[in-house]
Amino acid sequence: MILFTSDKRAKPLINSVYFNLGFAIFVALFGAIYEMFSHEVYSYYMIYAFGIPLVLGVLCQVLTPVVFGKFPGSIEAVLWNLSIVTFTAGSLLKGIVDIYGSSNHKLIIYPVAGCILALLSVIVFLAKKANSNY
Repeated sequence: MILFTSDKRAKPLINSVYFNLGFAIFVALFGAIYEMFSHEVYSYYMIYAFGIPLVLGVLCQVLTPVVFGKFPGSIEAVLWNLSIVTFTAGSLLKGIVDIYGSSNHKLIIYPVAGCILALLSVIVFLAKKANSNY
């Protein structure tokens, strides 16, 4: 088992986990305040948007070194965090559009861009992991 405090490579990971935890709290507060003024119209995209940085940002980043035995590098971490922000922004905007009572087909760009960024992060991580084994 990897102790996070015993490895210098863990410091960016710990900082990223704290950032995503703070981001999840901010998104939860933003959603709660926004829906207080929404005239009792609610959107599940807005209510559960905090779960994206909580699950993808905290849980996945903590489990990555445990499962793969390697800490993600800075490029992978940046791409992964950008995907989290993209997914969360898309969820919040979808919630705002739903609360407003409208629809917008252009919001599909957020999940697509988030998936592309997450896939790039995973590809870079696995490529670096494969190269380090030789």
